[in-house]
Amino acid sequence: MLKIAMIGLGWWGSTIIKCLQESNIVEIYAAVDIDEKRGTFICSKYNLRYYKNIEDALGDINVDAVIIATAHGLHEEMFISSLKANKHIFCEKPFALSSKAAKRMIAGAESKGIIIGIGHERRYEGALEELKRVVDSGKLGTLLHLEFNASYNLMVNAPPTGWRKDPREAPAGMMTALGVHQTDFMQTLAGPVKSLNSQLIKRSDDFPNEDVLTIQFNFKSGISGSLTSLATTPFYQRMTVFGDRGWIENREISNVDVSDPARLMWCAIDNEIHTRTFKVTNTVRANIDSWASAVMGNGPYRFSNQEILHNVEILEAIVSSISSGKEIIIK
Repeated sequence: MLKIAMIGLGWWGSTIIKCLQESNIVEIYAAVDIDEKRGTFICSKYNLRYYKNIEDALGDINVDAVIIATAHGLHEEMFISSLKANKHIFCEKPFALSSKAAKRMIAGAESKGIIIGIGHERRYEGALEELKRVVDSGKLGTLLHLEFNASYNLMVNAPPTGWRKDPREAPAGMMTALGVHQTDFMQTLAGPVKSLNSQLIKRSDDFPNEDVLTIQFNFKSGISGSLTSLATTPFYQRMTVFGDRGWIENREISNVDVSDPARLMWCAIDNEIHTRTFKVTNTVRANIDSWASAVMGNGPYRFSNQEILHNVEILEAIVSSISSGKEIIIK
């Protein structure tokens, strides 16, 4: 068992602990949170060792690795501290808020042989695994266009002064923390992004910041793409892939706290429409278990460091395009 220290016990850090209770590979052994009341409560609930600061947790010889689930702007600091303690690191997304920071973090990990895990658990959803299998099989022919839509109203009722609504922590709105799942899956299908153009506007009175983000992508493979990310509409996700011999579409209204199945539909050149539903599975555990297995030398991890970096480059380009109003080329 890989013994883990959880860094950050907010909503998502607590959710990760809950998701890992039945893991046979990792054990959440300790947790760190600056809020002593919250930290002691959660650690008592799950029988964990509580630390108020990361240095004490990293000094615990029983800790093999860490999971970083703090505010986005703290990821690099927590990551570098963990590297110095020679701990393997699973970091929530976004990995970093700038490509320079991401490169520093990855270079440090590679110099020490540290395996990086990343919180893009949606790659482990059954419907998306099947979608990728169909695309990779060539049944859709030459890929032409990706059309993704995602809405998340999880933060509508969050405290207005909380860090998730702080433009410095969420410079691309809800895209920063949640829409990055879509851009991550886009690159698994179409490869690296060549350029993009994005626009962020405010439409709803239910959200203090801009809430509608639209992005147009040009991939190096020649495929085009579009993504809409909404901050106030109830949870909904649609991913459609178009080829010259067919299309495939995933629709879901399920998140970690909503147990509704995903629906996958596809149509090839014979014009016959196929439909399949997929039960909700614990993708958080699947992702972290896969990373932990790689740490212990039991197989490869699904994410490369280059993909982790490129996700940050995409996010950085989106933010740059929003502020400049121009198309941004990713070199």
